[in-house]
Amino acid sequence: MRIEIAAVGGYGESGRNMVALRLGNDVVLCDMGLHLPNYIKLNEEESEAFAPLSESRLKRADAIPRDGSIKDWREDVRAIVITHGHLDHIGAAPYIAPKYDAPIYCSPFAAAILRGIIREDKLDVPNEIIEVRPGRKVRISKDVVFECIHATHSTPQTMLAGFHTPEGLVVYANDYKMDDKPTLGKPIDRRYLKELGRGGVFALIQDCLYADAMRHTPSESIAKDMLEDVLLDLDHSGHGLIVTTFASHIARLKSIAECGRKMGRKVVFIGRSFHKYCSAARNAGVTDLFKKAKIVKYARQASRLLKQIEKRKQEYLLVVSGHQGEPQSVLSKMLDGIYSWNFERDDRIVFSSSVIPADINRAQRAAMDEKLKAFGVRIFDNVHVSGHSSREDIRDIIHLLRPEHVLPAHGEDHHIDAFKSLAQEEGFVDGKTLHILHNGERVVLKED
Repeated sequence: MRIEIAAVGGYGESGRNMVALRLGNDVVLCDMGLHLPNYIKLNEEESEAFAPLSESRLKRADAIPRDGSIKDWREDVRAIVITHGHLDHIGAAPYIAPKYDAPIYCSPFAAAILRGIIREDKLDVPNEIIEVRPGRKVRISKDVVFECIHATHSTPQTMLAGFHTPEGLVVYANDYKMDDKPTLGKPIDRRYLKELGRGGVFALIQDCLYADAMRHTPSESIAKDMLEDVLLDLDHSGHGLIVTTFASHIARLKSIAECGRKMGRKVVFIGRSFHKYCSAARNAGVTDLFKKAKIVKYARQASRLLKQIEKRKQEYLLVVSGHQGEPQSVLSKMLDGIYSWNFERDDRIVFSSSVIPADINRAQRAAMDEKLKAFGVRIFDNVHVSGHSSREDIRDIIHLLRPEHVLPAHGEDHHIDAFKSLAQEEGFVDGKTLHILHNGERVVLKED
C-alpha cells in the first residue's frame, strides 16, 4: 500500500492546521484550521468582527490552508477528520470541506461548534457531520479504518486520529497533552497507547509547538490549584476582580466559576466566544456552565450590564475576552472607554493564559499591560498551564507508540528543529524515518 503525506497547513507555521494522508487508493484529510492572527486582522480591517467571509477572501488574507496543493487528490478523499474544537483546527472547515465529497468526523463538542459557525454565518456546508466518541472505529474504505482515540487537551473531547491500514497504524496527534489528572473528562490512557504501539504503528504525525520546552506539561489540576491560590487564598474584598482566559477552555471556565461561587461573588462571562463554546459544551453534554454563571453574548447587553454593575463590582467576578490583548476584545473595550467601566487602583486582573508566541500577540499584550498599569491595576499573569505536549511528553508518546516514522506538525522552523533533535535522540534518521515537511510538500513513506 502506498502511504504518502501531504502537508497543507501548519507546517512551518503556528495554526492553519491541515494535512492529507494518502493511504493506498484513499485520501483522508485531518483538520481544517484558521491562521488566527490573519483571520482576526482581516475582520478588524473590515470593522465587522467575525463576519461571514468567502474562501477566496480568506485565502488572500492567508487565513486558511491553501489546499490547491492537493487538487490532484480531491476525487480520492473519503473522509475529513477534525480532531478538536479549536479554531486553528476546525475554523476553516465550513469554507474548505464543501469542495470534497466526504463526511466530516468529529466529537460531539466539535460538531456543536461547527454547526454553530455554519448557522451563525449562514454558510452552505453539504458534508454530513458524523459524531464519534473515543473507541469508535469507522471503516472508511476497504483498506482503511478510522479510530477515534481519547486525548486530553485544553478543550473537551479532543482526539488522536488513528488510521488502521495493512501497513500498520498511522496516528495524527496534533494538539494534546499527557494529563493523568484532568479536571474535566477522563485522563490520557497510557495503557491503551502502549497497546496500540505493540500492534504496530507505521507513522506518527506529532505537533511540535512545545518541543523546545524541556519539561512535562503540568496537569490541568495544577492550573485549578493556581487559580484557587490566587482567587481564594488572597484577599480581594472591596475590589473589582476580572479573569481573562481562553473561551474554548471549558475545564478552566468551570474552575473559575466554582472559585467565584466559593468567594460569594456573582460570576459573569462576557463575550460572543464564551457563549459559543459554553453552548457547545451544554449541547454536547460536557457540562452546563449556564447553571454556574450569567453568560452575556451581545455587545449591547455587555455594555448595559457593565454600566449596571460598575458601582457594585466588588460583588462580581467578571470573565472576559482579551488575554492576548486583542483590540476588539471585551477587556480592550473596557480599557479604552468603549464600555463604561472605571478601573480603580488595586482592582485585580488575572490572566489565566499565556501569550501565544507570535509577534502580534506579544505587542498587543504589552500595550494592554501598560494601560492596566496606568490605572494602578494589580496584574496576576500566567495563572495557567499549557494544553500542549512538551518535549518529555513527546518522548513519552514515541516510547508508547514506537512508530517506524515520525513527522512534526503545527510549528514554526525553530519548533521543528527542536522536534528534529528529540527524534534524533530517539534514533530516528532524517530523511529515512524522520521527515520534515513544509506547506505544499509531500513525502512518500511506503511505495505500492
